[in-house]
Amino acid sequence: MGVAISRYSELSSNELLARFCSKEVICANDPFWNQLLAFNINPPASAEEQLVFDSSAECLLQKFLQNNPQTGNLGSLVQVFITRATELLASPNSDNVMLAWQTYNALFVIRAVSKYLVEMVPEYELCRHLDVQAERRVANGPVDRDADSVTPNPQDQNADQPSPHDQKVTESPKILGAESRVEVLIDALIGLIIDIPVTDNTYYLHLECINTLLVLMSVYMFAGVHGQTRLVETSLIYRTLFQGRYGMHAPLLVKTLLVNLSSMLPAPPSMFGTSAAGGSLLINIASGLLSMLRFTSSTQTIYTHPPVDRHELLVRLKREHPVANQSCLLLLALANHCMNEDNLYRNALLCCEDTAETVATTPQKDSNTSVTQVTPPRVDMTALHKALCATAGCEHSTLLLYLMLHSCNAYKRHIASDPHIENLIVPILQVLYNAPDSNSHHIYMSLIVLLILTEDDALIKNVHQIMLKNLTWYTERSISEISLGGLMVLVIVRALQYNMARVRDKYLHTNCLAAIANMSCEFRNLHPYVAQRLISLFETLTKRRARLCAEVEGGDINTLDLPHHAEEKTEEIMDHISVLDEVLRMLLEIINSCLSHQLVNNLNMVYALLHKRQLFQMHHSHHITQNIEMVIGYFSTRLQRVQEGAGGDLGVTEVLACIKKGAEQWSSDRLKKFPDLKFRYVEEERPEEFFTPYVWGLISNCGGVYWASECGARAVGDLLAC
Repeated sequence: MGVAISRYSELSSNELLARFCSKEVICANDPFWNQLLAFNINPPASAEEQLVFDSSAECLLQKFLQNNPQTGNLGSLVQVFITRATELLASPNSDNVMLAWQTYNALFVIRAVSKYLVEMVPEYELCRHLDVQAERRVANGPVDRDADSVTPNPQDQNADQPSPHDQKVTESPKILGAESRVEVLIDALIGLIIDIPVTDNTYYLHLECINTLLVLMSVYMFAGVHGQTRLVETSLIYRTLFQGRYGMHAPLLVKTLLVNLSSMLPAPPSMFGTSAAGGSLLINIASGLLSMLRFTSSTQTIYTHPPVDRHELLVRLKREHPVANQSCLLLLALANHCMNEDNLYRNALLCCEDTAETVATTPQKDSNTSVTQVTPPRVDMTALHKALCATAGCEHSTLLLYLMLHSCNAYKRHIASDPHIENLIVPILQVLYNAPDSNSHHIYMSLIVLLILTEDDALIKNVHQIMLKNLTWYTERSISEISLGGLMVLVIVRALQYNMARVRDKYLHTNCLAAIANMSCEFRNLHPYVAQRLISLFETLTKRRARLCAEVEGGDINTLDLPHHAEEKTEEIMDHISVLDEVLRMLLEIINSCLSHQLVNNLNMVYALLHKRQLFQMHHSHHITQNIEMVIGYFSTRLQRVQEGAGGDLGVTEVLACIKKGAEQWSSDRLKKFPDLKFRYVEEERPEEFFTPYVWGLISNCGGVYWASECGARAVGDLLAC
């Protein structure tokens, strides 16, 4: 691209890029690479910028696709990258800005070309493009193989070095023997991520390594486009990552990615000390370092300046904390492919330990299985939890949170001892509150997170003791103060109503009811509005059921607003009535659980029941309704006596006072005993059928790698349709 390249529009006319994509063979030790890799250009930061980049580079990449099978220039570039990466890893000063800059530039070109290949050709052809060995014609001689196994020090290269067309080439062995360049490239990427500290000078190199791994793994996303099936079992890239020796690096890679996420380091204001408009690295390095010093004291992060909503959160996370954002996505990609006991990345993630805990572990291998047990990575759970709380409104962060809550014991122990659990729960509730603006997968995962949290007895007791004030995002009604537990019930009830009216997804309403049911035995001092909404929901669904039954019995179903044709409506109505019966039964059990365990602490619930006392007479066939009617009868009798004594109607305060006095004399022993409500989330069989496509949908929607081409749009669309 050359030093002069600063705009995408200049790509198509760049002479160095034209040489790279031409029929000219360029070996790995050619001085050409020093010229090509001396550029400053910002990578695409949006789908729109990616589209401009792709359009500008299209002609060059088409020539590359045609010529590289004969030139092997991509393989030579990979060898140049390996050389630079090896020097950086071996350097006493891993913060070497010049070396990091050259390594980054080489990798940026590799990623751009690999991304194009992933979109245009099947995975085996991508690997062939990487592995092809260059052919050079010796003057007046036959075709010879390129001797690019030689990787001299770049300092030994100079402009006076003879052109490869002028020098005689002798026979040389294959550059990498039987080892594929795919394997060597992946090895180098993982090595850089693990071994090079993240500093201002290496930040964007780390980001590029992560993005390149995601691009290579995205062959999964494009498999359908290229007519491939069972890709993971046949893919060299996936075999290298999950079955090759690199899998043994899994604990270190997982730890590094978790640390990247936990640290939430802000991106430096410029790349390698250069200005955004491009230019010479040497000229700009001094001013760049000065700006970094100023930047350090005034950096704006999602911690210091929290976003106003989750949409701003995602934009800022990608812009201000791209390494953390992409590390989360790479973790999800590694953990949600090959979801079995042999996935060392998944094992390492779910078995990680807290640095605050003392745990003695040593590597061991079970002689009865092929699964190698490795030392679990140790991470700071406090820092990780802080990052997950700050980003919980983002869909990919919600998925990682689910994974940790569901299967990571160390994280679950940390959650159990967290005195400020509202920092995690409130962002999840905001996602549910804005359900109409969220996709069904995000709503579903958010509900599952809440369900898993409500499985903890100590937590469901604690949430009713945490008081929240000034909830500006809750706009349906002004509430000056409410318990976290009350807010959870309020928002979940709202999500349930939305689902019953619009989506009608059985799994969604089942999870909603299960989360409320888990909490019901610990309801304490529910806000009057919360109690009212629970009873109002029961009333609304009761009326809806009665109306549907009347329509079926009367035969007049054509007036109903249902999506199917008339002949299908009766069956659909009966299915909906069945769902309503299940929801109404669960609501009765929730109310009964509250009265059986916490009647004395829920006077507002009793008040709401008395206000709608006739409603429950319509459900007398349910055995559990007998308990509710007994409570209503007991307090109604007391209220009637007080009212007769007062000679008139009682006000709200007087009614509550009467209920309070009656509750003090109430004994729950008179109620019929029912089993405690307790639900646990159980993952479906073959979870990869849901999670793997879902993860790639998140990578395309929430990540910093953009697939803006028509082929990319098709691949993403096919995944999201799964």
